Amino acid sequence: MMASDKESKMLGTVRTEDLSVSWASESGVSNENTDRVCILTMANGQVRLTMQSATINLKGIRLTKGHVCVFALFEAGGNDEKDVAAADRASEIFMNAIMKYDIIKKPAKDILMKCLSKVSKNMTKEFMGACYKASVAVFAAKDLTACSTNGGRMFILSDDDKVSEFRSDGVEILRVGLSWKNIMMVSGGYPTVDDEVKDDMRSPIGDIITKRKMGSLPDSSSIVRAQRL
Repeated sequence: MMASDKESKMLGTVRTEDLSVSWASESGVSNENTDRVCILTMANGQVRLTMQSATINLKGIRLTKGHVCVFALFEAGGNDEKDVAAADRASEIFMNAIMKYDIIKKPAKDILMKCLSKVSKNMTKEFMGACYKASVAVFAAKDLTACSTNGGRMFILSDDDKVSEFRSDGVEILRVGLSWKNIMMVSGGYPTVDDEVKDDMRSPIGDIITKRKMGSLPDSSSIVRAQRL
């Protein structure tokens, strides 16, 4: 288990029975990373958790005999300090909430809605007027459920090798199932190029950092990728 507290740079990889996952997050020239990457894998009683910030309470966590992975990318919806604090707090509330469910035994869509509702209620109470974005990928083994909130972006490479962008200005949950090869979540500061999305999904994470000059961008930029094995 690893957690880092508001570091300007973050990268890593993890491999499960079903997925190969990699991520990178850079503060850019602003020297303050306003993105929040959350990586959770649970399998056969073992938990691996990586977060940029926030506090996680493992009490009451529901360990499963199956393989469950949750990848989330939260980001500030604006440049105000309140927006940054809201994104950080939202990631904390969401991850603490979703770890209490066994996604294999219950529909992931229902669980996601419950967790996002809890986030929304707390945001209204604690950060009135603040804005955050989020993209979430929930896997029960290889079965994918995706979510976009307030403009969070995700790219999905399907079995027929076509890339589609999933993004919602509100809250939208998409049941993808098993019809996917790769996914990629990116924050607003990450410079996507339409005809190079497939390459970004497959290239080594170190090459992506260099290719997209993530450390030299004006704002925070983050990427989270999952490849089906």
